[in-house]
Amino acid sequence: MRPDLVHKALGNEIRQQLLLNLEKKEKYLSELAEELKLAPQTIDFHLNLLAELGLVTFEWKEGKKYYFLKDKKILEFLKGNKPIPVGLHPKPPHEIVMDAWEDLSKRLDRIEKKLDKLTRKK
Repeated sequence: MRPDLVHKALGNEIRQQLLLNLEKKEKYLSELAEELKLAPQTIDFHLNLLAELGLVTFEWKEGKKYYFLKDKKILEFLKGNKPIPVGLHPKPPHEIVMDAWEDLSKRLDRIEKKLDKLTRKK
């Protein structure tokens, strides 16, 4: 996640209001649209963007998609003009590469074990 994208996303009043409205409890799309007096399509657009940035997430309950904050520390930023929490900063490129390598290594090890089992059966 790039800090400039997070700052740009949080610079929008609708997205700020969405995050603040999710402070106390999770809510579904129509509920948020009604509270902010905006079209559900508008709310959906902004929620999807916040989800892409990792600021909100959702889960299905009783046939409705409920949105909630992924990390409430973002509220400190919105309410007090504090810096973006460290957990929301992007990883440095070398850490991203190392994480990807570790993940790939684990996958290759699993594949190798499966192949070993298959060749032993023959």
